[in-house]
Amino acid sequence: MPLSTVFIGIGMFAVVTAGLTVWGMRKSYFQKEKLANMLLSKSAEKVMHYLKKHDSISEKEMRDLVSGVQASEFGSKATAVVDGNRAFVQKLIEVMLHDGLIQASGHEKGRTLYSKRQK
Repeated sequence: MPLSTVFIGIGMFAVVTAGLTVWGMRKSYFQKEKLANMLLSKSAEKVMHYLKKHDSISEKEMRDLVSGVQASEFGSKATAVVDGNRAFVQKLIEVMLHDGLIQASGHEKGRTLYSKRQK
């Protein structure tokens, strides 16, 4: 076997190894952000499903509804779970208002109610 073939094989192995390493590092770097977006998406779906059967939802009801929602990436052991904390629900409301999924529809007992946005 010629020496040049060995060097080409070693070089190709090094390039493939470096590429896989960079891909894995990039995936782990953005994993938390991706899991947070997946949680927001799943929680928004759950709220919209709730609003199909009900007229409105309060922040407290939303917190109880999305508590326990899980998100995980395929091929990864990392899992994110909503623990019903208020900061997450505030972010969820902000995202859903910005995306035009819900609208503030009134107040009841000092709480803001949100309803499905009318088109």
